[in-house]
Amino acid sequence: MDLLENAIQSIQVGVEDYLADSNARLLSAARNIHAGILLLFKEALYRLSPEGSNGVLIMSKVVPEKRPDGKIVFVGQGTHTVKTAEIQERFKSLGIIADWKRLDKISRVRNEVEHLYPKISQDALKGLISDSFLIIRNFVQSQLKEEPCNLLGDKTWQAMLQVNEVYDQEQKLCLESFNKIDWESDALANGLSELACKDCGSELLRLQETVESVQEAVLICSSCGATEPSDSFIPRAISLALHYDAYISIKEGAETPHVSCPECGLDSYVVAEGRCASCGASVDTTCIRCGGEILPEELDCSPMCGWCAYMSSKDD
Repeated sequence: MDLLENAIQSIQVGVEDYLADSNARLLSAARNIHAGILLLFKEALYRLSPEGSNGVLIMSKVVPEKRPDGKIVFVGQGTHTVKTAEIQERFKSLGIIADWKRLDKISRVRNEVEHLYPKISQDALKGLISDSFLIIRNFVQSQLKEEPCNLLGDKTWQAMLQVNEVYDQEQKLCLESFNKIDWESDALANGLSELACKDCGSELLRLQETVESVQEAVLICSSCGATEPSDSFIPRAISLALHYDAYISIKEGAETPHVSCPECGLDSYVVAEGRCASCGASVDTTCIRCGGEILPEELDCSPMCGWCAYMSSKDD
């Protein structure tokens, strides 16, 4: 199979699309680079597949087959190859290391570019190129045992290297600007680094120079100049910071990590911190009527739990 060649061509075309700097080509850049990385991952699985197994480790359908000598082996069947979740599972069982966190960011940017940011700019994709550079460099060297510069060619590699260096410098300045305020919430502080501009998708957001408090905070996009006030970006930052906890809460019935604040109404009340990351409000979590715990979803009824608040309203 020509997985490696397809991976190289996808990444090369993606970088060419990025450098072309037109709306259509930038959309293509996001798609091609993401596809190229997944093909590199499949190449690693293909190389580990036993000879004569039809690349079993990259195939979605795996079936047992009895050889003439009576030996039972597993082979790949059909034409459908593994998707991202299946690649991740097989990497885990085989001890193959990949930067899934960065790939998740690239996947999110690719989806957002296609659906949310029709006027995507070259600057806005610097983060995607930078993350791709790091994934490709580390994976190709550690897992494929090859030099990425030789695989991709000097022109493509130098372009990615240059974007990575410029992006790192700009991102450092943006992140340093966040230190001008005490955010008073670890979840909020963590989520800020995950935010992207609502207008163009760039991750190069910085704090406005003149603000001194969380409520006054305004973010400015270094790529397109768009601004966003705290009542807009704080709920988004909280959602990003706690998205995995939210997923677990739904899948396993765990406690909801964040809810709407009973005071300001924003979806920025962090349950584990016991306060709203936006307005700083904190409410009682023990019902004054029955003494039971007030569930996160019922905090708007505080100082009573939902049931007691309902019964109290009936009494009235």
